[in-house]
Order: sequence, then C-alpha cells, then structure tokens
Amino acid sequence: MEKKLSISGWINEKPPRGKYTFTHDDVVSAFPEMSNGTLARSLTREVSKGRIISPLRGFYVIIPEEYRLRGTVPQSLYLDDMMRHLGRKYYVALLSAAEMHGAAHQAPMSFFVMIEPPSMRDKETDKYKTLFVCKKQIADKYVETRQTRTGYINVSCPELTAVDLITYQTKVGSVTRAATVLAELVEKTDFSRLSPDFVDCVPISSLQRLGYIFENVLEERKAAEDVFGLLKHAGVQLQPVLLRAGSITDGFKKDGKWKVIVNVEIEIDEL
Repeated sequence: MEKKLSISGWINEKPPRGKYTFTHDDVVSAFPEMSNGTLARSLTREVSKGRIISPLRGFYVIIPEEYRLRGTVPQSLYLDDMMRHLGRKYYVALLSAAEMHGAAHQAPMSFFVMIEPPSMRDKETDKYKTLFVCKKQIADKYVETRQTRTGYINVSCPELTAVDLITYQTKVGSVTRAATVLAELVEKTDFSRLSPDFVDCVPISSLQRLGYIFENVLEERKAAEDVFGLLKHAGVQLQPVLLRAGSITDGFKKDGKWKVIVNVEIEIDEL
C-alpha cells in the first residue's frame, strides 16, 4: 500500500516542478482528512524549520535551498503569485523597478509595489520590507512582464518608472534621491516612443518636474526634448508647479520653459 505523503513531503515535491508557492486552501484540498489543528501545527513546524515563510495570511512561499541561511526569499520570486491570489492589479515600482532596469545606484532597502485602491498594509519583518503604494489606475500598456525563475512579474517600463520616481519623491526619500537614480535610468528611457495617451496616465506636474531635471540638472537635452514634445503633442498647457512638492513658493525663481518653481537645489550623489 502506497504511503500517504506528509505535508513536509508534499512541500518537497513542489520545487522540482517549478512551484514555490501554495495557499492554505491547497493544503486543505491535498489533505482533506487532516484536522485543522493538525494542519496548522504542521505548517507552523515547517515555518519554524525555515523551509517556508508566510508573507500573507493563508499564503506560503517555499524557500529555495540557496536562500535557506537567509531565511527569506526575494519578493520578486513570489509577488505575482501572491497578487493573483489576492486578485490585485500591481507592478514593481520606484527604486525596485529602477534596480530591475539597472539603475538603482544603491540597492533599495525596501521593495516597492504599486497597486490600485484599496490600499494594502506594508509587510515588514526583520528579513524584508515590502511597501505598497496606491495610485488611482494602473495602465497595463506601460507595464512590462519580466520572467523570473518561478514565473513572471510585472514591472513599470523605464519611462513610467522615471515619472513615478518624481510623483512619489517622498516615498523614495527626496527629489534629490529620485534625480540621482534618474541619472542612470535616463539611458533606458525613450519618451519619443510613447503615444500621447501616456500623459493621461501620469500627473502633468511630474512630467514638468522630470523634464526640468533632465534638462537643467542632468543635462540630458534629448530626453528633455522628448518629454517636452510629448506634452506638446498632447496639447497640454503647463501651469506653475513646485520642484519639491509641498514647499513654500515665495522667493524662488520659475523656469520659463517648464513652469517649474525651483524651490530646492538638487545635487546629484556621486555614482
């Protein structure tokens, strides 16, 4: 008579098939005769052994051998499965997206994920930190799909990443930090390839700030003109906007082309 697999054995069978995540419902389906208490104790035992983690209630990640000593896994390996489990639209954003495009400058301490409302609570342990940032609507057209060892993951395209860095400058630290990352990311962007509807997907004020930084801080004339051309093609009438959001406006000069009130001096960190 064939011996019934234990939960431990059932977990062991998944990685060779390329499966590194499972849900509580999956376990219940695989072991219908097992009581809830026994099932819970078995899963808790696997967590304590460092074989699985549970970044979300009812959702589990099997830790690959190479990450066992670290006791966790990169969020990129399980994020897509977790968000599909939740039925949530998402993309990897900000500093994490910039890093995937080869432009992080320094490895980000947090993993940034953009989502549509409702908001989600950030996930933080002593091993990892995932920050969820909310925006009204995610435009699939400007989200790329990247392959990972366990499947796929959604990442903002370089241009959307650049605009998000400016839009959510306080999330990444400051407009100076954003500009420092943009100094590397600009090489991956090509705003001339975008259609005018991109302007409907992002704040006009962020495009103004971005264009100003490209032209006057990073001296990336071509990138700046591409952003300006996109705004012009979309028929946008620019209104005055602060370079650093939320600061006072009095006593600062205004750039005539971009209508940006330069209320902060940006000094790029050494690359």
